[in-house]
Amino acid sequence: MNYGQLKAWMRADPRSCPQCYVMAHAGGAKYSVEVEVKHHLEPLRDDATGEVMQFDNVGQVGDRLKALGIEQGVLRLFDPYDEFATGDQPPCKEDMPIRF
Repeated sequence: MNYGQLKAWMRADPRSCPQCYVMAHAGGAKYSVEVEVKHHLEPLRDDATGEVMQFDNVGQVGDRLKALGIEQGVLRLFDPYDEFATGDQPPCKEDMPIRF
């Protein structure tokens, strides 16, 4: 989803705020945002380049989303070592509700 699309969505109906996930990998240096659309997560992309938007910290994410009227989200942390999990084990992920 492009940033402009999310902006238009929030202008059209601010009450139907989508769930936004701030994605971080354990030990990673950058954060990204994924927006839930019809039970599917789509990464937030830059309008000009089409690249996935990357942020240095959660404060930068909050500044961008608060400008659209989004005041809360979910911080999702992934453990990179779960890529090597075997069997029926689900990947380890921790979700924490956050306010911007």
